[in-house]
Amino acid sequence: MKKALYFFEQTMKKNRLAHLYLITGTKGSGKEKLAKEVSYLILNQGKPENKQLRSQIRNNVQPNVMYLEPDGLTLKKEQILNLQSEFSKSSLVKGPRIYIINHVEKMSQSAANSLLKFMEEPYSQAVYGFLLTDSYDQVITTIISRSQVLHLTEVDELTLKELLMEDGVEENLATLTPFISKNIDQAKNLAEDDNFVGMVTFLESIIKNWQDRSLSFPIYMSEHGSLLLQDRELFKNFLELLLLYFVDLIHYRANQPITYQYLRDAILVQSDQMKVNEIHDLIEEIQHIIKKQNYYINLDLSLDELSHFLEKKRK
Repeated sequence: MKKALYFFEQTMKKNRLAHLYLITGTKGSGKEKLAKEVSYLILNQGKPENKQLRSQIRNNVQPNVMYLEPDGLTLKKEQILNLQSEFSKSSLVKGPRIYIINHVEKMSQSAANSLLKFMEEPYSQAVYGFLLTDSYDQVITTIISRSQVLHLTEVDELTLKELLMEDGVEENLATLTPFISKNIDQAKNLAEDDNFVGMVTFLESIIKNWQDRSLSFPIYMSEHGSLLLQDRELFKNFLELLLLYFVDLIHYRANQPITYQYLRDAILVQSDQMKVNEIHDLIEEIQHIIKKQNYYINLDLSLDELSHFLEKKRK
């Protein structure tokens, strides 16, 4: 998304902004966030940071920005006519007018015709449109032909981490949730979910207590891991993130980038103390336990199996 935003920034500097963009990409690629970020740039017009304006756009309450999505199964002609009617009126706030239409692939032919007609009206020169879709091949061809098309790739984990931290998500959760979901909204929901946060806290306690030989992992995980036994999906998330940590031990030894940067000190100590084959054994065992979850193996037994294997490998 950063590359796409840079494209719009440069386009605006050269005064070459088109009036209609079709932004495509998989779910979670940041299409809506990009459209709203560009809307902010258009309305703010290079002035100092305006947090109120940014918040209004984000929450769909900015009078010069109209957000549409399907009414039921389709985007209807009446919605476009309402958009046209609103934009034909004088705005209470001076400046360009912007509309963002989500899931444009669900637009009916009559709605598409109305939209194209709307773009031909004289006042449309001060209007900018952003059409968003997960399914480019289902968008009506006349819409594609009249739009500048911008394809977004799936957001990577590091970029998603940065976006989450910009939204106030703590570093540990912003680091880990992208490995569970590439959809920014789902990732934010995970970061706010008490069970997920508790699971991450439990995972971190295992990592931080790895060197404490007075602590029995089977006992500790039995006493403090009950949260994992309530939901198989949460348990699988736990296993996947634990696996990711041990992969980091290998990456650290090979001078490759690591995911758990915020636990770098623990990785440094543990990676130096363990043999490579021991780390590989841990990775293979966790992968084995993950596969077994597809067969609905008893969660208590899975957690007990894991705890005893971890205890064995840290001695």
